[in-house]
Amino acid sequence: MLVVAEKPSVARAIRAAVRPPRVLALRGHFLELDFPGEYARWRGVDPERLFSAPVTWVVRDRRSYAELAEAVKGSGEVVVATDNDPEGELIGYEVLLAARRALGRDPPLRRMRFNATTPAELRKAWAALEPGLNWRWVWKALFRHRFDLTTGAAYTRLLTLSKSFNADGRLISWGSCQAPTLWFVFKREMAIRSFRPEKYWVVSAAVDAKGVAVKVQTGPLKEEAGRLYAEAAKAKAASVTAFRLEDEVAHKPLPTDTDAMLQELSRIYGLSGSKIMAAAEELYAEGFISYPRTETDAWVGVDHMQVLGMLSKTPLGPLVNLSRYSPRSGKRNDGAHPPIHPTSPYAGEGLKAKVWEYVARRYLANVVGCDAKLKKWSLAVDLNGVPMAAAGRYFVDRGFYAVFPYFQPKDTLQIPQLRLGEALPVLKVELEERQTKPPPRLTEAELLKLLKKHGIGTDATRAEYPHLIVERGYALKRGKAFYLTELGERLMRLLEEADSRLATPETRRYVEELMAEIEAGRRSVEEALDESLSIYKGLYLAVAKKLNHPLKG
Repeated sequence: MLVVAEKPSVARAIRAAVRPPRVLALRGHFLELDFPGEYARWRGVDPERLFSAPVTWVVRDRRSYAELAEAVKGSGEVVVATDNDPEGELIGYEVLLAARRALGRDPPLRRMRFNATTPAELRKAWAALEPGLNWRWVWKALFRHRFDLTTGAAYTRLLTLSKSFNADGRLISWGSCQAPTLWFVFKREMAIRSFRPEKYWVVSAAVDAKGVAVKVQTGPLKEEAGRLYAEAAKAKAASVTAFRLEDEVAHKPLPTDTDAMLQELSRIYGLSGSKIMAAAEELYAEGFISYPRTETDAWVGVDHMQVLGMLSKTPLGPLVNLSRYSPRSGKRNDGAHPPIHPTSPYAGEGLKAKVWEYVARRYLANVVGCDAKLKKWSLAVDLNGVPMAAAGRYFVDRGFYAVFPYFQPKDTLQIPQLRLGEALPVLKVELEERQTKPPPRLTEAELLKLLKKHGIGTDATRAEYPHLIVERGYALKRGKAFYLTELGERLMRLLEEADSRLATPETRRYVEELMAEIEAGRRSVEEALDESLSIYKGLYLAVAKKLNHPLKG
C-alpha cells in the first residue's frame, strides 16, 4: 500500500499516527494544464485562437512525478491523502493520471479524508478509507484550472503584446478574479478623487445630567447655524424631551469559517489575507488547527471536551469555564470540513502564534463564552427652542469579550435615568465648524468582505486576489489601505470602456455559479466551459477592438 500526502509535514503526521507501509510526500500540484505545440508560443499565434485550442497535462514538478511513478510500480493499492477539498481532489486525480501512465492501467485507489492532522483524526480517517475520488470535486477544480488557463492566457497575451496599451513591453497579467478585485479599489479611488469637501456647523452643549456631563448636539447646519447658536447660548437649562435606556445584547461569535478568520485577522493586524492563510495552512499541516479552508459555521463532528481539555493546559487555561459550556452553531455546512478550531497547543512565536491564539480565543468565545450585555441610551433635549441629542452605550457584562477582546463596542458614559421635562443645567454651548470627509480607502478586510458579498472566488481562493493586484503592480498597499497605481487605472479604464462586464463582479460571479452547478451534478465540465468561454471570448473581442488588434476570427 502506498499513501500519497499533499505536503511533507502531513506525510510525517500520517507516518507517526497510523504507520502505513509507505508514505510519499508531494508538494502540491505536480501536473498542470498547458497549451501544446504552437499554441504555447506567444508570438505567431493570435490570442483569440486560445479559446478553442486544446490543452494537455504537463509535468511541473519532475521530482515528485518521478518519485510517484517509481513508487506506484511496487504498490498494490494507492491511498490519496491530500486536502479534503476540490483542489486536493484534483491532486488525487493527478496521482491517478501519473499511476496510469506508469502502470498502463488504473491502480486500486482509496481516499483518506481528514480535517486535522492530529493522531486521533488521522487514525479515524485511516479506519474509514473511501473507495475512489469525489468526481464532482475533480470536475469542479478541473473546470476552474481550464477556464483560468484559457481566459488568463488569451487576455494576458493580448494586453502584453499590444503596443498601444503596453509601450514598455512589461507583462500585463489579467485574471477574471483579479479584475473585479482591482475594480473595487478603482471605484473607491474615483470616489475619493471626485469628492469635494463641504463646510457645515453643529451647535453643541455640555449639560449636567445629575452629576454626569453629557455632550449633546444638533445635526449638520448651514446658514441657520449662527442664529441657532445665539438662541441656545441664552439657555441656562436644557429641557429633556425624550430619554430611553434599554438592554442590548452583543451575541458571541459563530464558529470560525475562512472568511471570518481572514477578515478579522486582517482588521486586527493589517496583514494580507495571503500571509494569514499561509500561516494557517502551516498550522494545519503541523497539527495545531483544523483545516483552515471551510465555509462551515455549524458544529459537526467536533469533540469539544477534548478540545477544551487541550486548551486548559495552555496559557488560555483560565478562560476555559465549563460552567458556561454552550456552543453556538450557525446554519452553513459545506459538507467537507468543520469550523476552524485549535487541535493542539502552539508554543511558537510570530504570525503563526497570532493566528493560533486568534483561532483558540474565538473558539473559546463561541463554546464557553456568553453573550455580552449592555445598556443603550438616547437623550433628546431642548435649549431655548434648539433641539439637540446624544446617544451611547455601556457594558453591564462583557461576556465573551473577556475571552475575545477584539472589536468591542465603544464603552461610553453611564447616564442616570432622566424624566421628561426635567431641567438639566447647561455647562457650555459651542458652535463647531466641521467639514465633510471623503470615503476612506479600502482596507484588506473590507476588500475581502466585498469579494465574498459579490461572489468572487471561494473560501479557498479569495485571499489570493488582493495580494495579486499588488504583486502585479496594479495597486499599492500602505499600512492597511490600498492605493491604485497608474497601470491599474489604465487597465481598469480600458476594460470599462471596452465592456464594463470585464471589470464589474457579475461576470465572474456567474462563472462561480457554473462551478457550483458542476459540483451539484447539474452541468458537465464541457457544458460549463462552452458557455463561460463563449462569454469571455465575446468580451475579449471588445477589448481587441478597443486596442485596434486585428480581428482574425
